[in-house]
Amino acid sequence: MSNDNLTITERLSQVATRANALCQTVEDQVGIIQSTLENKAEEVDQHIDSSTAELTAATNGMKAQVNSFIDSQFRAELPFFRITKNQELKINGSLTPGTKGIPDGYSCRNSNHYECEIVAYSEHGKIKEDKHPEIRAMYDQIQGGTPKYNQPDFAIVRVKALEVDDYPAFENAYSIYQGALPYNNPLTFGGWIKAESGKVRFTYPSDDFLVPTDDKWHEMTRQSNMPSSGGVNYTFGPHIYLEKGASCLIALPSVVAGKVPANRWGYFEKPVFERQL
Repeated sequence: MSNDNLTITERLSQVATRANALCQTVEDQVGIIQSTLENKAEEVDQHIDSSTAELTAATNGMKAQVNSFIDSQFRAELPFFRITKNQELKINGSLTPGTKGIPDGYSCRNSNHYECEIVAYSEHGKIKEDKHPEIRAMYDQIQGGTPKYNQPDFAIVRVKALEVDDYPAFENAYSIYQGALPYNNPLTFGGWIKAESGKVRFTYPSDDFLVPTDDKWHEMTRQSNMPSSGGVNYTFGPHIYLEKGASCLIALPSVVAGKVPANRWGYFEKPVFERQL
Protein backbone atom coordinates (compact mmCIF):
# COMPACT_ATOMS: atom_id res chain seq x y z
CA MET A 1 0.00 0.00 0.00
CA SER A 2 1.41 3.42 -0.91
CA ASN A 3 2.21 5.70 1.96
CA ASP A 4 0.23 8.35 0.09
CA ASN A 5 -2.96 6.45 0.81
CA LEU A 6 -2.23 6.07 4.57
CA THR A 7 -4.08 8.09 7.04
CA ILE A 8 -2.26 10.32 9.46
CA THR A 9 -3.07 7.86 12.25
CA GLU A 10 -1.54 4.97 10.32
CA ARG A 11 1.55 6.99 9.55
CA LEU A 12 1.97 7.94 13.20
CA SER A 13 1.59 4.28 14.13
CA GLN A 14 4.40 3.31 11.76
CA VAL A 15 6.63 6.04 13.16
CA ALA A 16 5.92 4.84 16.69
CA THR A 17 6.69 1.24 15.73
CA ARG A 18 9.99 2.22 14.14
CA ALA A 19 10.88 4.41 17.12
CA ASN A 20 10.18 1.54 19.49
CA ALA A 21 12.35 -0.77 17.40
CA LEU A 22 15.15 1.80 17.41
CA CYS A 23 14.90 2.22 21.18
CA GLN A 24 15.07 -1.53 21.64
CA THR A 25 18.15 -1.67 19.42
CA VAL A 26 19.76 1.09 21.45
CA GLU A 27 18.89 -0.69 24.72
CA ASP A 28 20.34 -3.93 23.37
CA GLN A 29 23.57 -2.18 22.40
CA VAL A 30 23.77 -0.44 25.75
CA GLY A 31 23.35 -3.83 27.46
CA ILE A 32 26.11 -5.32 25.34
CA ILE A 33 28.40 -2.37 26.11
CA GLN A 34 27.57 -2.59 29.82
CA SER A 35 28.28 -6.33 29.88
CA THR A 36 31.54 -5.80 28.04
CA LEU A 37 32.60 -3.09 30.47
CA GLU A 38 31.73 -5.28 33.46
CA ASN A 39 33.71 -8.18 32.02
CA LYS A 40 36.67 -5.91 31.32
CA ALA A 41 36.46 -4.43 34.81
CA GLU A 42 36.49 -7.93 36.27
CA GLU A 43 39.49 -8.80 34.11
CA VAL A 44 41.25 -5.63 35.27
CA ASP A 45 40.48 -6.46 38.92
CA GLN A 46 41.78 -9.99 38.45
CA HIS A 47 44.92 -8.65 36.78
CA ILE A 48 45.45 -6.16 39.62
CA ASP A 49 44.96 -8.90 42.23
CA SER A 50 47.32 -11.21 40.37
CA SER A 51 49.95 -8.49 39.97
CA THR A 52 49.62 -7.53 43.64
CA ALA A 53 50.06 -11.15 44.71
CA GLU A 54 53.11 -11.53 42.46
CA LEU A 55 54.60 -8.30 43.79
CA THR A 56 53.96 -9.36 47.40
CA ALA A 57 55.52 -12.77 46.77
CA ALA A 58 58.54 -11.17 45.09
CA THR A 59 58.93 -8.68 47.96
CA ASN A 60 58.69 -11.43 50.57
CA GLY A 61 61.19 -13.49 48.62
CA MET A 62 63.63 -10.58 48.53
CA LYS A 63 63.14 -9.98 52.26
CA ALA A 64 63.81 -13.66 52.95
CA GLN A 65 66.98 -13.53 50.85
CA VAL A 66 68.17 -10.37 52.61
CA ASN A 67 67.42 -11.84 56.05
CA SER A 68 69.13 -15.08 55.09
CA PHE A 69 72.20 -13.18 53.91
CA ILE A 70 72.26 -11.13 57.12
CA ASP A 71 71.95 -14.24 59.30
CA SER A 72 74.25 -16.58 57.37
CA GLN A 73 76.85 -14.11 56.12
CA PHE A 74 76.82 -10.66 57.69
CA ARG A 75 75.95 -11.57 61.29
CA ALA A 76 78.04 -14.71 61.13
CA GLU A 77 81.09 -12.52 60.60
CA LEU A 78 80.40 -10.29 63.58
CA PRO A 79 82.15 -10.87 66.90
CA PHE A 80 79.71 -11.48 69.75
CA PHE A 81 80.76 -10.65 73.29
CA ARG A 82 79.10 -11.75 76.49
CA ILE A 83 78.15 -9.09 79.02
CA THR A 84 77.06 -11.46 81.83
CA LYS A 85 79.38 -13.40 84.11
CA ASN A 86 79.93 -17.11 84.71
CA GLN A 87 78.40 -18.71 81.62
CA GLU A 88 79.91 -21.96 82.87
CA LEU A 89 77.50 -21.84 85.87
CA LYS A 90 80.10 -22.48 88.56
CA ILE A 91 78.76 -22.54 92.12
CA ASN A 92 81.27 -21.41 94.74
CA GLY A 93 83.93 -21.61 92.03
CA SER A 94 83.21 -25.29 91.40
CA LEU A 95 81.71 -27.46 88.66
CA THR A 96 81.35 -30.45 90.98
CA PRO A 97 78.04 -32.30 90.58
CA GLY A 98 75.90 -32.10 93.70
CA THR A 99 77.09 -28.60 94.62
CA LYS A 100 74.14 -26.43 95.65
CA GLY A 101 73.71 -22.68 95.82
CA ILE A 102 73.17 -19.66 93.58
CA PRO A 103 75.62 -19.68 90.62
CA ASP A 104 78.48 -17.21 91.05
CA GLY A 105 77.67 -13.72 89.77
CA TYR A 106 73.92 -14.36 89.73
CA SER A 107 71.19 -12.85 91.84
CA CYS A 108 68.12 -14.74 93.02
CA ARG A 109 64.66 -13.23 93.35
CA ASN A 110 64.15 -15.08 96.64
CA SER A 111 66.51 -17.78 97.85
CA ASN A 112 63.66 -19.29 99.87
CA HIS A 113 61.74 -19.96 96.66
CA TYR A 114 64.40 -21.64 94.52
CA GLU A 115 67.07 -24.31 94.70
CA CYS A 116 70.01 -24.62 92.29
CA GLU A 117 72.22 -27.70 92.01
CA ILE A 118 74.94 -28.80 89.59
CA VAL A 119 73.80 -32.00 87.88
CA ALA A 120 76.76 -32.66 85.56
CA TYR A 121 79.56 -30.91 83.72
CA SER A 122 81.00 -31.27 80.23
CA GLU A 123 84.24 -33.11 81.17
CA HIS A 124 86.62 -31.96 78.44
CA GLY A 125 88.68 -34.83 77.00
CA LYS A 126 86.35 -37.70 77.87
CA ILE A 127 84.83 -39.78 75.10
CA LYS A 128 81.08 -39.63 74.68
CA GLU A 129 80.42 -42.97 76.35
CA ASP A 130 82.19 -41.80 79.52
CA LYS A 131 80.32 -38.51 79.83
CA HIS A 132 77.23 -38.00 81.98
CA PRO A 133 73.99 -39.13 80.24
CA GLU A 134 72.51 -35.62 80.52
CA ILE A 135 75.57 -34.10 78.85
CA ARG A 136 75.22 -36.61 76.01
CA ALA A 137 71.49 -35.94 75.67
CA MET A 138 72.04 -32.18 75.61
CA TYR A 139 74.69 -32.26 72.90
CA ASP A 140 72.94 -34.93 70.82
CA GLN A 141 69.59 -33.14 70.84
CA ILE A 142 70.94 -29.66 70.17
CA GLN A 143 74.00 -30.28 68.00
CA GLY A 144 73.51 -33.80 66.70
CA GLY A 145 76.55 -35.26 68.45
CA THR A 146 78.65 -35.13 71.60
CA PRO A 147 82.20 -33.78 71.23
CA LYS A 148 85.11 -35.25 73.14
CA TYR A 149 86.76 -31.87 73.60
CA ASN A 150 85.31 -28.53 74.68
CA GLN A 151 86.82 -25.52 76.40
CA PRO A 152 86.00 -24.26 78.88
CA ASP A 153 84.18 -26.91 80.86
CA PHE A 154 80.68 -25.88 81.90
CA ALA A 155 77.91 -27.23 84.10
CA ILE A 156 74.31 -28.25 83.74
CA VAL A 157 72.38 -26.78 86.66
CA ARG A 158 68.94 -27.78 87.88
CA VAL A 159 66.79 -24.81 88.90
CA LYS A 160 63.80 -25.87 90.97
CA ALA A 161 60.87 -23.81 92.24
CA LEU A 162 60.01 -24.87 95.78
CA GLU A 163 56.55 -25.63 97.16
CA VAL A 164 56.18 -22.63 99.46
CA ASP A 165 53.06 -20.71 100.45
CA ASP A 166 54.25 -17.26 99.41
CA TYR A 167 55.44 -18.29 95.92
CA PRO A 168 54.77 -15.50 93.37
CA ALA A 169 52.57 -15.55 90.27
CA PHE A 170 54.14 -17.19 87.21
CA GLU A 171 54.85 -13.89 85.39
CA ASN A 172 56.79 -12.64 88.42
CA ALA A 173 58.55 -15.92 89.20
CA TYR A 174 61.94 -15.05 87.70
CA SER A 175 64.43 -17.16 89.58
CA ILE A 176 68.11 -16.39 88.91
CA TYR A 177 69.37 -13.54 86.75
CA GLN A 178 72.11 -10.93 86.37
CA GLY A 179 72.05 -7.15 86.24
CA ALA A 180 71.82 -4.33 85.99
CA LEU A 181 73.49 -4.78 82.59
CA PRO A 182 74.49 -1.90 80.26
CA TYR A 183 72.01 -1.68 77.38
CA ASN A 184 72.78 0.67 74.50
CA ASN A 185 73.13 -1.83 71.67
CA PRO A 186 71.18 -4.87 70.40
CA LEU A 187 71.27 -7.87 72.75
CA THR A 188 70.59 -11.61 72.63
CA PHE A 189 69.33 -13.43 75.72
CA GLY A 190 69.80 -17.17 75.42
CA GLY A 191 70.93 -20.57 76.57
CA TRP A 192 70.27 -24.29 76.35
CA ILE A 193 67.35 -25.39 78.48
CA LYS A 194 65.23 -28.44 79.28
CA ALA A 195 61.91 -28.32 81.17
CA GLU A 196 61.73 -31.29 83.52
CA SER A 197 58.33 -30.63 85.09
CA GLY A 198 55.77 -27.86 85.30
CA LYS A 199 55.69 -24.70 83.21
CA VAL A 200 58.98 -22.96 82.46
CA ARG A 201 59.54 -19.79 80.48
CA PHE A 202 62.96 -18.62 79.41
CA THR A 203 64.07 -15.00 78.81
CA TYR A 204 60.56 -13.45 78.93
CA PRO A 205 57.32 -14.00 80.91
CA SER A 206 54.98 -14.90 78.04
CA ASP A 207 53.93 -18.19 76.47
CA ASP A 208 55.87 -17.26 73.33
CA PHE A 209 58.91 -18.24 75.40
CA LEU A 210 57.43 -21.32 77.07
CA VAL A 211 59.91 -24.21 77.11
CA PRO A 212 58.32 -27.40 75.69
CA THR A 213 57.85 -30.08 78.33
CA ASP A 214 58.94 -32.88 76.01
CA ASP A 215 61.95 -34.29 77.89
CA LYS A 216 64.27 -32.67 75.33
CA TRP A 217 66.88 -29.94 75.30
CA HIS A 218 66.22 -26.76 73.35
CA GLU A 219 68.26 -23.78 72.25
CA MET A 220 66.18 -20.73 73.11
CA THR A 221 67.05 -17.10 72.42
CA ARG A 222 65.35 -13.72 72.45
CA GLN A 223 66.73 -10.69 70.63
CA SER A 224 66.20 -7.07 71.59
CA ASN A 225 66.86 -4.02 69.46
CA MET A 226 68.92 -1.03 70.42
CA PRO A 227 66.97 1.29 72.76
CA SER A 228 64.98 4.02 71.01
CA SER A 229 66.92 6.72 72.82
CA GLY A 230 70.43 7.09 74.12
CA GLY A 231 71.47 7.49 77.70
CA VAL A 232 72.51 5.26 80.55
CA ASN A 233 70.15 2.38 79.80
CA TYR A 234 70.22 -0.97 81.55
CA THR A 235 68.46 -4.33 81.63
CA PHE A 236 68.51 -7.67 83.48
CA GLY A 237 68.71 -11.30 82.45
CA PRO A 238 68.62 -13.95 81.28
CA HIS A 239 65.48 -14.73 83.29
CA ILE A 240 64.20 -18.23 84.04
CA TYR A 241 60.52 -18.21 85.03
CA LEU A 242 59.14 -21.27 86.82
CA GLU A 243 55.68 -21.90 88.14
CA LYS A 244 55.41 -23.25 91.67
CA GLY A 245 56.96 -26.74 91.88
CA ALA A 246 58.45 -26.60 88.35
CA SER A 247 61.98 -27.73 87.52
CA CYS A 248 64.37 -27.20 84.61
CA LEU A 249 67.94 -27.88 83.54
CA ILE A 250 69.98 -24.99 82.16
CA ALA A 251 73.37 -24.70 80.43
CA LEU A 252 75.36 -21.82 78.98
CA PRO A 253 72.86 -19.04 79.81
CA SER A 254 74.00 -15.49 79.13
CA VAL A 255 73.26 -12.10 77.62
CA VAL A 256 75.35 -11.34 74.54
CA ALA A 257 75.97 -8.04 72.73
CA GLY A 258 74.57 -8.29 69.19
CA LYS A 259 71.98 -10.53 67.54
CA VAL A 260 73.22 -14.12 67.54
CA PRO A 261 71.85 -16.11 64.55
CA ALA A 262 69.60 -19.09 65.19
CA ASN A 263 71.33 -22.39 65.96
CA ARG A 264 74.62 -20.61 66.74
CA TRP A 265 74.37 -20.43 70.51
CA GLY A 266 77.34 -21.58 72.56
CA TYR A 267 80.05 -20.24 74.83
CA PHE A 268 80.93 -16.57 74.26
CA GLU A 269 84.02 -14.85 75.59
CA LYS A 270 83.57 -11.97 78.01
CA PRO A 271 85.91 -8.96 77.81
CA VAL A 272 86.86 -7.06 80.94
CA PHE A 273 84.97 -3.79 80.63
CA GLU A 274 86.36 -0.51 81.87
CA ARG A 275 83.97 -0.15 84.79
CA GLN A 276 84.97 -3.63 85.99
CA LEU A 277 88.68 -2.78 86.26
